[in-house]
Amino acid sequence: MPPPELCHDLLVDILTRLPPDDPGCLFRASLVCTAWRALLTSPEFARHYREVHRTPPLLGFFENHDTVTPWFAPSSPAASPFPPLFPDRRDLHVLDSRHGLVLLRNPIRITEHDHAVSLIVWDPVGRRQWESFPPPDFASTILCDVGVVACAADDCDHLGCHGSPFLVGYVGTDYRSAHASVFSSETNSWSPVVSCPHPDIEILRGQPKPLIGNAVYFICEYHPNEYFILCFDLFSRKLSKFDGPPIHRYKYALMKTEEGVLGCASMQGSRLRLWLTQTGADGAVTWMRRRVVDLHRLLPSNSFFRVIGFEDRVGAFYLTTDDGVTTVDLKSGQVKKMSDSNIVPYQSVPYISFYTPDQTVEVAEGGRWEEVGDKEEEADEKVEQQVEKAVHELFTKGSKALKDEDFVGALDCKRRILEIRLGFFLSTCYLPLLLQSLAEACVHMDCWIQCSN
Repeated sequence: MPPPELCHDLLVDILTRLPPDDPGCLFRASLVCTAWRALLTSPEFARHYREVHRTPPLLGFFENHDTVTPWFAPSSPAASPFPPLFPDRRDLHVLDSRHGLVLLRNPIRITEHDHAVSLIVWDPVGRRQWESFPPPDFASTILCDVGVVACAADDCDHLGCHGSPFLVGYVGTDYRSAHASVFSSETNSWSPVVSCPHPDIEILRGQPKPLIGNAVYFICEYHPNEYFILCFDLFSRKLSKFDGPPIHRYKYALMKTEEGVLGCASMQGSRLRLWLTQTGADGAVTWMRRRVVDLHRLLPSNSFFRVIGFEDRVGAFYLTTDDGVTTVDLKSGQVKKMSDSNIVPYQSVPYISFYTPDQTVEVAEGGRWEEVGDKEEEADEKVEQQVEKAVHELFTKGSKALKDEDFVGALDCKRRILEIRLGFFLSTCYLPLLLQSLAEACVHMDCWIQCSN
């Protein structure tokens, strides 16, 4: 006799206790039976799951590189349903991630002539993107650019912003001025451009861009070892500037402090140094040292660590070394290695969001959201069918050549099969299928060799 089914409320209570920082747990639970899958994929469960846990988990990092396509380094085990599917296979660069959204730039900027052609707002969990749109006109004349994305819904708790209206702030410098504009998904247009003149100004890429209230903050350089902080208000559309902390620009990262104000963090050996800002009645901003934390008991002594960010909702500092990214939670003392790479990224962008199975949402009427991957997967299926047909024909031809003792022709068929499959799977960037295909090709070769003997 099968065991009795759990009552609905008890089942919900059990599944809600699965950890949000390992999305594979919910995904595997959804495979138990159709009843569990129906529960876990329902909007009601997703809403209840977010309300219970409250703090969105860190799912991993998007890592930007100057010479290769960016990739996603998940924080959960390899069995996780993450990493997500990229919107397409163009040269994309991750500019920012916030409120479950990711801002992408096309193309990757390698030289000063690689100006942005289009921007994409991507929802990895909802598996959809906002139709690509051009940047503001000044993008074709600037030398350095950065961008931010943020949910623009009123009274949103930012626990599940999928489908909400958003803003994109785009800022660039041309050595004479900083220019900025805001794109609104509700008006589908850019705001008038505002500028902040300053000689030899250069906004720094690859740095955290904290959003505090309505304002975003960036580090700018104007002479060697001379720099300041640029502030852009996404709602008032104002640009302003003030002095940075008395630290070398590459040794600190801007952050939103636990007090909700602008601060920064830097590493000096094993010591984590924290600063915060205070704004006077006259609007002048001053920097004050908040505290120093010695991490020598938490971190290996043979590595050099640099702060690349802090997430106030997760409560973790992000540190990078030559072999990946590490998170440090000062309250719990927990240290976790998040990524392990032989290619050091110049920027690691954290992705923070809840994930529950099948969280795709319907596209709102009048919007420009579109599902990610469907059209591309259909095209891949047609190409794969053509590839398999060609491989089958070559296999038949090669088998016949072996029977006729035409070994040169048989070897030529083997070579062409490998070239066809290798070319297809490299174009799809799907390594597991590539390895599987090569393994199958090796089996075919063994069969031919045995037949020839």
